[in-house]
Order: sequence, then structure tokens, then C-alpha cells
Amino acid sequence: MDEEFRVEGKIDAVPHHVVMLAYPDAQLLDIAGPLEVFSRAARWLNDHAPISTPAYTVEITAATAGPVRMSDGLEVIAPRAFEEVDRVDTLLVSGGIGFRGPAGDARLLEWLKAQSTRVSRIGSVCTGAMVLAAAGLLSGRRATTHWAYCDELSRMAPDCEVDHNALYISSGNVVTSAGVTAGMDLALSIVEADWGKATALAVAQELVIYRKRPGGQGQFSRYLEAERRDDRFGKLQIWMLDHLAEDLSVERLAEEAGMSERHFSREFKERIGMPPAKYVLLLRVEEARRRLESGPASLKLVARECGFADEQNLRRAFRKIVGVVPNEYRARFGA
Repeated sequence: MDEEFRVEGKIDAVPHHVVMLAYPDAQLLDIAGPLEVFSRAARWLNDHAPISTPAYTVEITAATAGPVRMSDGLEVIAPRAFEEVDRVDTLLVSGGIGFRGPAGDARLLEWLKAQSTRVSRIGSVCTGAMVLAAAGLLSGRRATTHWAYCDELSRMAPDCEVDHNALYISSGNVVTSAGVTAGMDLALSIVEADWGKATALAVAQELVIYRKRPGGQGQFSRYLEAERRDDRFGKLQIWMLDHLAEDLSVERLAEEAGMSERHFSREFKERIGMPPAKYVLLLRVEEARRRLESGPASLKLVARECGFADEQNLRRAFRKIVGVVPNEYRARFGA
């Protein structure tokens, strides 16, 4: 076998069975995206590894066997109702606007609870995390979901540490992901855990996923977050994004907002969800990350234009927020 494509994981004789739970008004891409990753991995391993059986088999299940209408009007077919599924290794709950249906289905929730003690891993894509929360499976764990539903997830599972920004999270044998395409990132991370980095990279290349994103990479731009607000803080956020290299101290921000420092700090934390200094740090790291992805600028220039005192401050902040140093990030994700 070519060294570049050497399988790093253990080759099992029994296929790993991945089951995706669908329901009315689920999102089709939340189902098709991750399942395609597993199916493509099985085909790639069949061509490049000495195995006689598929590495993964996939199945869609639902409350009843038959067609299930998605939120886009298309239908998927569930060959069996969930109670008829006899073997599950990885169980995933799809996301979609219809998540409140399964989240209120007592029979389904009991099945999920029972499966959680039997499967290798159980998880969710997007708002499927709400269903896991309703089943009590996120208690005492870290989890994520689509950024627009993080607050609701926190209310449903108050003893769960909800990460508003992560693309996917693994907490014990429970895995959760953010919205839509993040389900494919989660599936790739599972393939990597099962079969190694080379296999996951090859699958990503075949699917023409340009970059394999780390779980800590942000869900959405701060520009989008700012534009969603129609109050003085939304305007201030946009102003901050346009003045990252300047003084963004609490005193300067309060002056720009036309508020006293004490009142500004209190209101900012209440409305934005974090202190001003932390938010400024996130803005600067996000902009630095964008520049590292898109161009060859020196770290000294990136640090100066993003408001860091020097390269060392940039490295320290980058490692804290992103989990890697800037040069490593550019090597992995740079153009």
C-alpha cells in the first residue's frame, strides 16, 4: 500500500454500523452529508486496505418504516422503524426544524437512553442535540448545536456545558456538531478516530472538502453576529471590526457607545454574553485567522494590523483561542 495512504487504525472484520435517526422536517443535508462521509470512507478503504468487508454500513431509521418528508420537501426512506434496528455501533440524530417532534416522543427518548449504554458512540447533527438533551443524554457533558439554538439547548439541558462556537465536540461517547455541513466535519473526525488521519484526509479530498476544519474553529463570522443586531451594540460591534488595530479599551468603547464605563461593561456583558476585553480578543484572533488563511503576510504584520502588541501576544492569544500556534494554523489551512 502507498505510504501516503497507510491505514492507521485497527481493521475490524465486522462492519461498523452507522444509524441515522430521521424525522419529519429534518434537514436532508444533516442526514446525507455525514452518511456520505462514512460510505465514501468504506469505499476508499475497500480500494486501499486489505479488508474483505465494508468498514462502515449506513442506515436511516425513523419512528415508522417508509418515506419521511424532509424540510425541503424531498423524502428519504427508512427501511425499518427504530425499534426494529437490531445492531447499532454509531447512532446519530439528524437536525432540522422538526426536532421538537422527536424531542417530545417518550417512546423514542426511552429507546435513545437504552441505546446510549450499548453503542460505541451516540451523537447529533445540528438541532438533533435537542433530542439528546430531551433524553437526558447531555447531562454533565460538553456539547454544541447550531449557533442560533445554543441558548435553547442551554435551557433544555442546564447542567450541560454548551459551546456556542465549536463545530463539533466529543464528550465521552457522546458527540455533537453545529449546523448543517458541520455534520460532515464530525463524521470525518469519527473516520479519523477509527481509521487514522490519512484515511480521513483522503475521504475529504474525494468529497472536495477544501479544508478539514478542526472542532474548535468558529461556527460563524463576528460580522454576521454584529449585523443581526439592530441596537447600539450592533453598530459598536461593526465599528470594532473596522478598528481592530486601534485602542479598543473599555474606556474607548464606552466613549464610542456614549455610556459610562461601568454601565457599558455591565450592559455589554449582559447583551453580548462576555466581557468587552474577551470579545475584543475573539475579534482580533478571528481576523488574524482569516489573514493567515488567505495570504502570506508576516506574523509581525498580522499582529500589528489585528491589534496585538507584538508577535508573542498574537501567538499566546492564538494558542488560547484556536488551540494551535499561528504558523501551524497557516500550514494547515493557508491558501
